[in-house]
Amino acid sequence: MSIRDVKTFLAVVKSGSFAGAAGAVRRTQSAVTVQIRSLENELGVELFDRSKRPPVLSDAGRRFVNKATEAVQAYERLFQASEETSVEGHLSLGVVPSVITGLMPRALVALRSKYPRLHIQLSMGLSADLVDRARQGKLDAAIVSDLVHGSSGLEWSPFLREPLVLIAPAEVPQRRAEELVTSFPFIRYTRQAWVGELIDAYLKRRRLRVNEMMELDTLEAITTMVHHGLGVSIVPQRGMHDPLALPVRRLAFSGPPAYRTIGLVYLRDHAKAALAETLLDELTSLSNETVPNDGHAPSK
Repeated sequence: MSIRDVKTFLAVVKSGSFAGAAGAVRRTQSAVTVQIRSLENELGVELFDRSKRPPVLSDAGRRFVNKATEAVQAYERLFQASEETSVEGHLSLGVVPSVITGLMPRALVALRSKYPRLHIQLSMGLSADLVDRARQGKLDAAIVSDLVHGSSGLEWSPFLREPLVLIAPAEVPQRRAEELVTSFPFIRYTRQAWVGELIDAYLKRRRLRVNEMMELDTLEAITTMVHHGLGVSIVPQRGMHDPLALPVRRLAFSGPPAYRTIGLVYLRDHAKAALAETLLDELTSLSNETVPNDGHAPSK
């Protein structure tokens, strides 16, 4: 059981809603929902009556409030007793390619400034491989997208959602995203990546037939091909300004947007869990500063 989930539960109780708690703990509402579901699964009870809007505490939830409060207070006293203890150590971290070139550099700079004795060793890979390595203890933690194949024994903490958008060459005609994706050659994000599976499912759900011409495994490679006029693609929209980004047109699809979710995963009770939590705090803070819009992206 994660103390972070317990804190989020208390934030929901204090604010009176999942949306209010999201603002208090600086996470998205969907991430709060995932945390509460995880906590309920651990406890084997329903903490909230979701038949009411907003959800209200169940009998089990009311009984858990005092225990949760005591647990959080005890956890915080651990740090109050050793205020001069610095964050230090070695963290072996796996990261998916689009994050290692996106959010990760900013997080590393901030962490190095705050905790100069914390050393993070990075390795890059696709989500499925990184999760397996974290489960086997070959990595202390991993930043992956869309944990879709179960998380037995693992702590999964989402911290960022990115809407899926169409990218097209800057000179393409002004047309709807649905028209462009079905009329231009399509550059696919590999289905070996979980975000690729997410994009494939979105195309099928929207019944969008594409003329696939190539399949690539990094956001940078896909954007480069699109920039040079070789086709269009569907990718997650990064929520930060990238001064090195190639100019492409970004368009939202009609209707509710689809999202990919980025999160940190590590073994429960891992010896490096505290270091992973420190990293997660920084990533969450940066993500809130650079969160992308609701998917209705302006054309570029």
